[in-house]
Amino acid sequence: MGSNFRNGPHGYGIITKTLHWALFAAIAVQFAVGYLLDTDDSGRGRGRGRGRGEDSGRGRGRGGDGDAYTPFGDDALLTVHVVLGGTVLLLGVIRLVWRLATPLPPWAPALTAGERRLAHATEVVLYAATFAVPATGLALLLSGDDLLPVHIAAQVLLYVAVAAHVGLVLKHQVLDRDHLLARML
Repeated sequence: MGSNFRNGPHGYGIITKTLHWALFAAIAVQFAVGYLLDTDDSGRGRGRGRGRGEDSGRGRGRGGDGDAYTPFGDDALLTVHVVLGGTVLLLGVIRLVWRLATPLPPWAPALTAGERRLAHATEVVLYAATFAVPATGLALLLSGDDLLPVHIAAQVLLYVAVAAHVGLVLKHQVLDRDHLLARML
């Protein structure tokens, strides 16, 4: 492959950039769909134990009456959420394999030693969360809503890591004005 496809002294290659932004887009859409799953037209939420009616506490898993989730059943939004979760997982695997097979470009000169440690730690947590969120989502579907707090905890981990990642990039882009973001565009 040409030098533009792989990472090298010139920076990140096209494949790394494409996988990075495709995974970002899939996670962003997944977040939006997940949010929509927890709201209905009234904004009060549906499933997941919300509400005070006789069906309260029955979410999308096996819930109160033992009904199993049907992956491609009547809840189209949930089906989209599950398919997106599979897509995130697949993109995460491809991205990790590519990351392990392709050396990274040299560190951006503007990053301090502490920022490099933060960037590396954030990368590790982002990869872990990329697998943990879909895995806990699958466990949630298979076992019922009792695992919802675990799925939410995995999401929080992902969002904290994304905030640290974006914060570091914004610091360099806005405050330091060294155009760190250009390396991934």
